[in-house]
Amino acid sequence: HALDHEMLIFTSPDMKEWTLQSSFGKGLGAQDGVWECPDLFELPVEGTDEKKWVLLCNINPGGPFGGSATQYFTGNFDGKTFTPDSDEDGSVPTKWMDYGKDHYATVSFSDAPGGRRTVMGWMSNWQYAADVPTLQFRSANTLPREAGLFRGDDGRTYMSSTPSPEVEALRDRLFKSSGRKSLGSKAVTIPLPEANDGICEIIAELQAGKQGKAVIELKNRAGDKVMMTYDAGEHTLSFDRRESGIIDFSNDFPAVTVSPTFESDGRISLRIFIDRSSIEVFGNDGRFAMTNLVFPNEPFGSISFSMEQGKGKLNSLRIYSLKAE
Repeated sequence: HALDHEMLIFTSPDMKEWTLQSSFGKGLGAQDGVWECPDLFELPVEGTDEKKWVLLCNINPGGPFGGSATQYFTGNFDGKTFTPDSDEDGSVPTKWMDYGKDHYATVSFSDAPGGRRTVMGWMSNWQYAADVPTLQFRSANTLPREAGLFRGDDGRTYMSSTPSPEVEALRDRLFKSSGRKSLGSKAVTIPLPEANDGICEIIAELQAGKQGKAVIELKNRAGDKVMMTYDAGEHTLSFDRRESGIIDFSNDFPAVTVSPTFESDGRISLRIFIDRSSIEVFGNDGRFAMTNLVFPNEPFGSISFSMEQGKGKLNSLRIYSLKAE
C-alpha cells in the first residue's frame, strides 16, 4: 500500500500462509510521497526500564528538505496492531531519523551481537541519485549505526543513531588533538589529514552559551566550503553545502539542512565523518544525525571554529585519519 501511505501487518504460523491483522498509517506522519521499506522492532528507552516499538517508514518524496528520507513512529505493538505514541493534543507527531538530504531506505539487522539493533541507510536522494558527478558508482550506504531511544526534554520518545563501535577500527592514527580554546569572531583553523584523500573522523565539543552561534567551516584550496552553524538559542545545527564544490548537476542539490540538537545547555558534542563524497554528522551521542553528500573539487584541507554571535569555547578536539579499508 505504498501509494495509500499505509503499512500492513500480517502474521503467519509457517511463513507460507499469511493473515492480515491490521493496517497503520492512514493520514499520519509525512504523507507526500510513496511509503516503502518498512521495519518494526523493539528498543529499550535510555535511562528507564521501559521498552517501546519503533516503526520505520521510508518516504519519497516528502522528506524534510525535499525528496527521500526516513520517518519513524514510536509506540506499542501487541503482535497484531501497532499503536503510535501521540502528543498531548492526541496528534501523532512526524519524526525524522536523519536530518540530512541523503539518508533513505534504512534497513536494520536483527540478532546483532549484544542485542543491538544495527541500521544502515542508502546515502543519496532520488531527486538527483542518477545525476551525481561520480564514475563507476552511484553513492554508497551510510556507516552502520546503532539505533536507540531516548526521552527528550518535552517528554516524548525519540530515536538516536550512533556510529557502530566497529567503526572505530577504521581509525588509522590520531592526527591532531587540542585542549580547550576560547572562540570569538576570529576563526581558529586546524589542518585536516591529507593522506587517503583526506578521509577522517572529527570529534569536537563546543560551548556556545545560551544564545550563542558557533560556526564550523570545512575548506579546501579550491575555495569549496561546507558551513555548519550551531544555534544554541534555537537548539539547531544547520549544514550548508551550497558552495561545497560540484553542485550544478541538480537544482535540488545546493541546500541547507537543519536538525534539532535535543539539548538545552548551550553545549554540543559532534562526531563528523568525512569521506571522499559524503559527510555524516552525529550529535550529542547520536541524539541527532545528519547525512549529506558533497562533491568538493579536492579534499577539504582545514576545519575552522568561530562564533557568529557571542563568545564560546572549543572544549576539546580530536581528528583521526581513517584507513581506506
